[in-house]
This record gives sequence, C-alpha cells and structure tokens, in this order.
Amino acid sequence: MIRSHAEDLDALEHVSVHPAGSGEVTVGVFSLAATLLEAEERAARLVRRAVDREPALAGWGVLAVGAALVPGPWWGFE
Repeated sequence: MIRSHAEDLDALEHVSVHPAGSGEVTVGVFSLAATLLEAEERAARLVRRAVDREPALAGWGVLAVGAALVPGPWWGFE
C-alpha cells in the first residue's frame, strides 16, 4: 500500500510494516539516500503521502520519523 505511493525521488528500495500490540505500527522504509537526513526526509514524505492519499489509511497519522544508518558491503566493510 505504501509502495504504491512512492515516487522516483523517494529512491525506495523496500518497505516493511511491524504491528505493535497497541494498535500502532512501525513502518520501515529502506531508501537509497546519501545522508541520514535525506533518508529521514524521504521516508517522512512517502509515509505522509500514503496516509494522506490512501483511503484504507484514513484516520491514521504519522507520530514520529527517524533514520538509522545501515552499514553494508557498499562501504567496503568486511
């Protein structure tokens, strides 16, 4: 559902959704971004766009957005 609202500028790789017992969900957005700030901004725009436009998400809101740096082989680490 969220992926269907992605635009090219989001550079979206994948989305994961993790429900919590409280009725809230955590949405993980993997985006190819050069900086943490850029990744955070892209994720925020995408998720807010999906919540605003997706009828099935009516009444939902975005409570917080944060980014985590995920190391990988593309950085030359073994």
